[in-house]
Amino acid sequence: MRAKDKLRAYWSKRENDLMLYHPLGMQTVCDAHWLSNMLDKKFTEELRRRGYDPRTLKFSIEPLAGNDRFASQRPEADDGE
Repeated sequence: MRAKDKLRAYWSKRENDLMLYHPLGMQTVCDAHWLSNMLDKKFTEELRRRGYDPRTLKFSIEPLAGNDRFASQRPEADDGE
């Protein structure tokens, strides 16, 4: 099962468009909006021009451990310090 606290972008065959998923928490909708601006129509057109298929695009990123912006917080990793 996928972690629900990741910010994601992926291509939807049904919508024939780039879709975004944002984690629950304070202001994460703004993060999804920011990402959609980064991955705009010009971006996907440039991918096509360079020979890539944007329908295979998948992006996800996890929040930092302990960040209080997110409803589901990841436990802090033991980095050996």
